[in-house]
Amino acid sequence: MRKYLKDQFSIVVDRCNFDAQQRKTWVTIAKEFNVPVDCIVFTANQQDCGDRIQQRVNHPTGVHGLEGINILKKFVKNYQPPTENVPEGFDKLLLVDPSVDPECTEERINTVLSRLQQSPTLLPTNLPNPPTS
Repeated sequence: MRKYLKDQFSIVVDRCNFDAQQRKTWVTIAKEFNVPVDCIVFTANQQDCGDRIQQRVNHPTGVHGLEGINILKKFVKNYQPPTENVPEGFDKLLLVDPSVDPECTEERINTVLSRLQQSPTLLPTNLPNPPTS
C-alpha cells in the first residue's frame, strides 16, 4: 500500500474491518502520505450477508458455506461500525444500503462514488496516534 501511495495512486482497501483498531491501520498509513481517507460502509444485515455467503462458490477468501456463516457470526458479534460521532480520521463516511440487484454494475459504482464525492467532510478530522515502535 505504501508503495502505491508513494507513487500517487488512489487506494481502495476492500476489507471487513470490524473495529476502530483494525481501521486505524489503514488510516495511519494514509495519513503518512497526507491523503484523504474516505470510508464506505455497506449496511447489509446479517441475513442478507448469510444468504450471499451460502450462494458463493470458490470465493477467493474461502468465506463460503457453513465455515463462512461461522465467520459471519464472529464478525457480527465483534462489529463496531464507524460513526460520524466517533472520529477515526476519516474525511468522509458514507453508508450504502444493499442493492436488490445481485450484480454490481458500473452504474451502481458510479452512483456510490458520486454520493461519496457529494458527502460533507467530517470535522474535525481526528488524526490517529502514530504507531509506537
